[in-house]
Amino acid sequence: MQWILWLFLAFSAFYLGVLILVIFAFTRLRKDPLPLERPFISVVVAAKNEQERLNPLLQSLNALNYPEDKFEIILVDDASTDATFDILQTEAEKHTNWKVLRRTEASDRYHAKKMALALAIDSAQGELIFTTDADCAPPPNWLEVMGRFFDAQTQMVLGYSPIEKTSQYWDALLQFDNLFSVIVSAAPTILGFPISSVGRNMAFRKSAYNEIGGYASLTKFRSGDDIHLTERMRDGVKGKITFCAHPETFVRTQPPATRREIYQQQIRKNSKILDKSLKSATFSVALLLTYLLFFTLPLFNPAWLVPWLTVLAVKFLLEFWALANAVRIFKMPQLFKWLPLMQLIYPFYVMYFGLLGSLHLYKWK
Repeated sequence: MQWILWLFLAFSAFYLGVLILVIFAFTRLRKDPLPLERPFISVVVAAKNEQERLNPLLQSLNALNYPEDKFEIILVDDASTDATFDILQTEAEKHTNWKVLRRTEASDRYHAKKMALALAIDSAQGELIFTTDADCAPPPNWLEVMGRFFDAQTQMVLGYSPIEKTSQYWDALLQFDNLFSVIVSAAPTILGFPISSVGRNMAFRKSAYNEIGGYASLTKFRSGDDIHLTERMRDGVKGKITFCAHPETFVRTQPPATRREIYQQQIRKNSKILDKSLKSATFSVALLLTYLLFFTLPLFNPAWLVPWLTVLAVKFLLEFWALANAVRIFKMPQLFKWLPLMQLIYPFYVMYFGLLGSLHLYKWK
């Protein structure tokens, strides 16, 4: 049984090393955009049965602070069965730089959303493609600021998408889960090896997108279009991927409306663990195994209580340091008081949804 203790110490060293790298990464976070340039930008949004949630998106797109002749908005209705297309079409008719495309054939589970996004990007005029979702609201200076994080070597810029606060009892857990997600996206990207991203706030060069085959090359994956696209950019395109944490680029997103939607969303989000590249999948699995050992070691041998408590104390302190930095950077002060509790319960949350996600036990809309 001694090997279990050594395994625990090895995984603990791995995890504590990761925490130190996260803390280090946030000290290297690029905060200021480059000097003012205004490239032509194509904003791409796919929508499916979103008639009840489109208004914040349309209002925010109307309020974008960017020269009208320097951007276009391409909205794609993905075979909706409600009034989504009519709402998009009515709004687009008010603007010369907006257009609406429509897919009439419903996507199967492997093409969900991918083909709608591919349709929009194929028709885009801009070299820079910005993506967000139909339930999101980009801030006015989104294009102005995030576009200036592209230099000659940058092929992709990843951004942050906070979830709007609610009065529901699960709000703190959702907010913390979103904070954890942005840490997983931001820290590795800053260190030069991105492993995660969110399509709610992402931008990339169309030339790089075409070079790796675009969304058409991802049809074997049921979910995780944003992550798989990022991995392909990382491994298949010469250049760099940058993370933008400027507050004027934070794209707000509406929370799921019901507990069932939250449940399905969390399973779907965790369904990519084994579908990622080998390095990324190995990292995710190692993290899950580390969490498992953190909470089961004393069951194997009560004599190991002292090393177990020592490691947990160091883990707690380093985690809190990293999380507190993220709370500050991503403007989430309401979460600070919840950090100790979330440090205790969130590993169980991750393991539970990680297991369900790996079995692909979810449904699309």
